[in-house]
Amino acid sequence: MTKNFLFALLFVTRLTRLVAWFNRKKVTILCYHSVTEQRNAKLYDPHQLHLPLDLFSQHLDYLQRYYRLISLREYARAHREHIKLPDNAAILTFDDGARNFFTVVAPLLLKRKIPATSFIVTGEDFTREVGAGGGSWRPEDDDSYLSWNEVRQLTEQGLEFGSHTCTHATLTDIPVAQARAELETSLNTLKGYLGSDSYALSYPHGRTSEDVNRLSQALGYSCAVTTALGANASDADLFALRRTVIAAQDDLPTFAARLAGLTALYTRLAGNFRRNAPQDSEPSLHRHEPQVLEERAGAPIFNALSCSDTE
Repeated sequence: MTKNFLFALLFVTRLTRLVAWFNRKKVTILCYHSVTEQRNAKLYDPHQLHLPLDLFSQHLDYLQRYYRLISLREYARAHREHIKLPDNAAILTFDDGARNFFTVVAPLLLKRKIPATSFIVTGEDFTREVGAGGGSWRPEDDDSYLSWNEVRQLTEQGLEFGSHTCTHATLTDIPVAQARAELETSLNTLKGYLGSDSYALSYPHGRTSEDVNRLSQALGYSCAVTTALGANASDADLFALRRTVIAAQDDLPTFAARLAGLTALYTRLAGNFRRNAPQDSEPSLHRHEPQVLEERAGAPIFNALSCSDTE
């Protein structure tokens, strides 16, 4: 029995909804990357980053039917002020700042009045104006990035933006001084362009450490998200928040399973099985799934260049 078949079976028997009910007090933060209007799958999408628009619309339909969608800012405030959140709360986030957030995603979110946070790489190589592209989707939007003018427009319409650092460097792999520069310069750039003093952070590649968490908090970020799989309980660390990564081929049953917490449970059970299995047993078919999830979530649609303060 494949995993997708299992999720489909649980979906049609409504057992997915039962699992979701048991996890209703936790907050699920979803991690998307790119939503495309291309009808067929992109020819080169090894990390499953580019979700088709029709599938994304199905996801939104399901979310609005069964979940209470809140903003990341609302969640961080409620956490700090001990405000009770509604059951079945979910948050939408988007990593990397693909331009199709402006031409494909934002129109849908605004029409449906759904809050979301887009985490952008703030280095000047990733936010420069690239000509008058207009508001209609073009294929190149899937592999290009939001400009500051577009970010400002969407901010004025109520969508939130956060930092994905200056260059998307893995913060745990670079010296502390460089990590500080990535975080501080990016935060100051956001403040300079958008004016607010409160911004969330998405760790590049989803990777962090206790030192990076403390540094992010000390610099003034409101919270920070990882790609560690799972939902967030009421006592979650605001600077190590878990997310549920969505892949380009996640059909509705698989999406519902991710939301409900079934994929996190599946991964834990598979991990326990592998640890308890005899050493000479055959390897699991899903042996590398946690690593694949992390790699997909952390694979940028750009190459990291230089960190530049563009204020």
